[in-house]
Amino acid sequence: MTSQEKVAYLKGLMAGLELDPEKKETKVLNAMADVLDDIVHDMLDIEDDIIDIGDQIDGIDEDLTSLEDDFYEDEDDEDDEDDDDDFFEVKCPGCGEELYIDGDILEDGSLECPKCGRVMEFHPACDCDCDCGCEHCDDEEDEKDD
Repeated sequence: MTSQEKVAYLKGLMAGLELDPEKKETKVLNAMADVLDDIVHDMLDIEDDIIDIGDQIDGIDEDLTSLEDDFYEDEDDEDDEDDDDDFFEVKCPGCGEELYIDGDILEDGSLECPKCGRVMEFHPACDCDCDCGCEHCDDEEDEKDD
C-alpha cells in the first residue's frame, strides 16, 4: 500500500467513526489527516521532480560523452601517431637485448642496458662522416692513424 493509499484509508476510518465535528479532538484528528495528505502529495511531487532531474542528468551525460568523443578523438589519434614516431628500437651490442627508447633518451645521448649494464651512446645528428667522438668516428680515426 502506498502512502497516499494509507492516508485515504485513515480518512475513511475516521469518517466511519462518525465523530462529532464540533469536538476539539475531531478537529485535531481532521487537521492531522489533512497534513498527512499534504505531505504525501508533496512527496509525490518531489519524486516526479527527481525523475525529471535524473532524465536531464542522463541527457547531459550523453551530450558530454558525445562532445568528449568528438573533441578527444582527434587528440588521441594525433598522440598515437606521435608516440609511434618517438620510439626507436635499438639492440644492445653487448648482449643483443632489444630495447625501445624514446626521443628523450636519444637526446640524453646514452642509456645503460638493463640486462647487461653496458652503456650505449647515441649521437642522433651523427652520420659518421664527422668528428663527433662517437665509437664509430673514433674507430675510423684509429684506422686512419694506422
